[in-house]
Amino acid sequence: MERRPSEIITEFLTFLESSRNEYESAYEDVGKEDSRVQTFLHDMEFAKDKGERSRIATRLQQSRRTRRKAKDRAKLYEHIHNFYADRQNQGFLKALRRLQNEQASEEKYLFGPREFKKRVD
Repeated sequence: MERRPSEIITEFLTFLESSRNEYESAYEDVGKEDSRVQTFLHDMEFAKDKGERSRIATRLQQSRRTRRKAKDRAKLYEHIHNFYADRQNQGFLKALRRLQNEQASEEKYLFGPREFKKRVD
């Protein structure tokens, strides 16, 4: 047996939690890049010449590409995040955690050292 069932359940629960963090982090990055757009627009407004405007436009393009990657990352985890955050699924997640604990203690018994305790001398 390669992996124990409790390890697989734990890995799935960890994945759900990390997906939430990944989603929130990605949307935070999107917000940062949105804020930068305003800075670039003001910089372009007050640029002295076309060379400076060109450099600002290049930075704006890079910022938009970074934003797109962050937004794609958020979209990748959106459904998983929504599932994890949905109040209706909290009972299921709690039951899954309980199952993981029960399975881990059963595996500890099955794969741990066993000894026979005499009931009668």
